[in-house]
Amino acid sequence: AVVSTQSTGRATVKERNGEEFEWTGTLRESLYILECNNSGVTVGSKCSKVSVENCRDTKVTLNYGNITSYLEIINCHNCEVTLADGVTIATVTVDGARGVTLRVSNCQEQLEKIWWHNVSKLYVDRGDELGLFLLDKIPDNNEITKFQHVCKVKPDNTFSKEPVMRENGYPITEEEKMAADAKMEEYDRRMLEMVKQNVTIGPNSSLKARPYSAL
Repeated sequence: AVVSTQSTGRATVKERNGEEFEWTGTLRESLYILECNNSGVTVGSKCSKVSVENCRDTKVTLNYGNITSYLEIINCHNCEVTLADGVTIATVTVDGARGVTLRVSNCQEQLEKIWWHNVSKLYVDRGDELGLFLLDKIPDNNEITKFQHVCKVKPDNTFSKEPVMRENGYPITEEEKMAADAKMEEYDRRMLEMVKQNVTIGPNSSLKARPYSAL
């Protein structure tokens, strides 16, 4: 298992297997949860953003929001992300995932929109009598992988039924992906500079491990 904080403000939790633990860090850090299996991760402090990538059978709980109000879930299988009461994430992006559940107590108060690409079995548990709400099941038409879609929360605490499709909204070539990654890195850099100028930064990040319990 690897836990590190780089000088760029990137905190990495990697290759945790069969463990349950809490991460705490600073507003300056972007947290990347990578390649974890059958584990439980609790984000116990506010950070810049949260990314969950290449994880399987893992549960992530956000007890705090983040300054960019952004969560990304990439290439994950059979994973859950829970937003604790009062935590707001305006934008969630899900890419290449199979079997992802977002758990919230109130969609309208905690979410604004969900962007997705090449996703199947994406659920939102709204914590009410309606139970799990199937947001998307990828059609048989392979053309769907060329588009990025967005579903927005409606005033009645449901999601828009007709996703908005943007051609070329998602990078489908390596060159486009590199350009998109560079743009995101520049955005993160600017956000971190804003934090440095306007927010008092807390102590260095740490990882508090506790005994694993079945998910």
